[in-house]
Amino acid sequence: MHQDVTPLLSVQLLHEELALQWVVSATPVREAALSQAWFFFQLMSKSMTLHLHNSERLDAPRAQRFPERFVDDISALVCNVCTEITSRYLQDAEFAERLNSSLAFFLNDLLSLMDRGFVFALIRSYYKQINTKLPKAPNPNLLISMRMDLIRIVCSHEHYVSLNLPCGRLSPPNSPSPSISSTTSQSSVFSSPAQDKTVTNMFELSVPFRQHHFLSGVILTELALILEPDVEGVFFLQKKAISTLHNLLCSHDTDPRYTEPAVMRSISYLYLPLIGIVLETLPQLYDFTDPHAQRVRHASSMMDEVDSDGGTISQTVAMAIAGSPLPTVQKTTSFPLPPAPHRPGSALSAESSRNLLVCALWVLKNAEQDCLHRWFSSLSVIQLTRVLELLSLCVSCFQYKGKKAFERINSLTFKKSLDMKARLEEAILGTIGARQDMVKRSRVPPLSLPERSPYATQENVRWRKNVTQWKPSSEKTEKSQAERELEITVDGNMATEANLVVLDTLEIIVQTVMLSEMRESVLGGVLKVLLLSMSCNQSALYLQHCFTSQRALVSKFPEMLFEDDTELCSDLCLRLLRHCSSCISSVRTHASASLYLLMRQNFEIGSNFARVKMQVTMSLSSLVGTSQKFNEDYLRRSLKTILTYSEDDLELRDTTFPEQVMHRAHVFVPSVLDVWMTRSHDVYHF
Repeated sequence: MHQDVTPLLSVQLLHEELALQWVVSATPVREAALSQAWFFFQLMSKSMTLHLHNSERLDAPRAQRFPERFVDDISALVCNVCTEITSRYLQDAEFAERLNSSLAFFLNDLLSLMDRGFVFALIRSYYKQINTKLPKAPNPNLLISMRMDLIRIVCSHEHYVSLNLPCGRLSPPNSPSPSISSTTSQSSVFSSPAQDKTVTNMFELSVPFRQHHFLSGVILTELALILEPDVEGVFFLQKKAISTLHNLLCSHDTDPRYTEPAVMRSISYLYLPLIGIVLETLPQLYDFTDPHAQRVRHASSMMDEVDSDGGTISQTVAMAIAGSPLPTVQKTTSFPLPPAPHRPGSALSAESSRNLLVCALWVLKNAEQDCLHRWFSSLSVIQLTRVLELLSLCVSCFQYKGKKAFERINSLTFKKSLDMKARLEEAILGTIGARQDMVKRSRVPPLSLPERSPYATQENVRWRKNVTQWKPSSEKTEKSQAERELEITVDGNMATEANLVVLDTLEIIVQTVMLSEMRESVLGGVLKVLLLSMSCNQSALYLQHCFTSQRALVSKFPEMLFEDDTELCSDLCLRLLRHCSSCISSVRTHASASLYLLMRQNFEIGSNFARVKMQVTMSLSSLVGTSQKFNEDYLRRSLKTILTYSEDDLELRDTTFPEQVMHRAHVFVPSVLDVWMTRSHDVYHF
């Protein structure tokens, strides 16, 4: 009897039966299942996990864990769900978004349970169905947004890095991911170095790259398409794509498994094409170097704000609301030049530009130096100039603010909120009538309100229209002192780290072009980036490293200043003198050392430093009385430091150089006093 009952108990497993019935179900049942798709997807994945555990198949090859019939049912189910999403997103956008998110989390679970190549094939099938609908879709932006939501959720997988197989061959087999077990994938993923292809191909968003690094290739492809210059009215999509990548890189930094530098170098291979994407997007980035351009581009790129002057929605924002088509053709990113002309409608906002620059700096920081060196050597002069332009934009974007600057910004924000309140009341009081009387009554002192109404203390009574309450943004006012100090510290560390990455990249570029024919064309641009960083607000730590790099560069290539370009020498003297009057002793010491070395090198070329003398005199004349940060007492200390350097210089002790330095130092001080007194006298009489 027991033998007769046993076959009856061998029924279908829950996940297999659920997938089968969902696929073949009639319309009413399917509708009910789709409305609660998240529950059935979770039930299916948990049943699959329990089955693998009970049957001791967790260590089995992924392709052999489940029967072929069940795999086919999963494929059909995902295809049907994709069809429902693309066919119903216009009629019921909320339902389509919920269903899309449920599918994304289900695919995320499948990556831990099934063959990764099979799951990637499901994602490709999803993309094909979305791309088929895009050309004729009335609102393609919604489809693209859901597509980006799906890939964002899928890429939140805990083994995302292992799934991308970094540092493997760039010419992979047809399957984007071999069937490997979970226990061995994490340990062996960093074992083999990049090979077979040239370094140049590693920086291109090519088909082999997308096949081998599937998930990161999908994210970078989405980003490249969204940032196309001809694509307008998709600012919310741009922000979403950039935020997805930014959050992904942040997760790598905070993951305790990836603390080793060698591991981070391996992970950086997943994002090398990002540098080319950013270089292509350079004309669209927010211009941090031009204050006037900031206001213009900022106003044109914020889709959720109105014009502060006219109060009207721009044409670009209207197109974003209506929905404009987005190209779906995949491309290889190698930043062809000359760049596409800038289109105001495609300009990125300040926040999106900053996050995109952070991502680019992350890649430059973690990428292997030899890899960057070989890539820079393959670029032309024009392309290297674009790289230097990108680094200049990073310097302008990430400036050190400090505690005082943050306090000033907070006070300006509070003042702005009060000004907005006054403008709002002025708009309401535009004509004499009931509105004017209503606002005037709201200004009655609180002590007199109880005499006028028994409900004066009930602030939340909806029908008390005689009271106009102004509630400023709580986001700006509710931060504690500890939170503000933490924000100041994080922002300062961020600015210092970003500029140090720029400095390291500049040194790699210098090492690359030292012996090449394009040395003269590139080194001047490198020095200009250094000069720009000296003119911006920087931390003392960065300035010390910056002055060290500047001295090394000028020492190796003095002809840049003393034979070729007089303007560079003038700018350098101006920057050094400004920092010689700094209130920070370490900054003054390094600036004095750089200025002394400049005099010394000029003397070694022509037995005098006439050019430096002239440029320093002109720079002093422009600084004294015009720069608020200029301090005459600190400058005196720096000049004494320079005199000490000249006295201790054993190589030039027997020359006229120490005497010339002493004479020039004694001439500088009276010149400073004369100019300062003249400027003060003019201001007083004015």
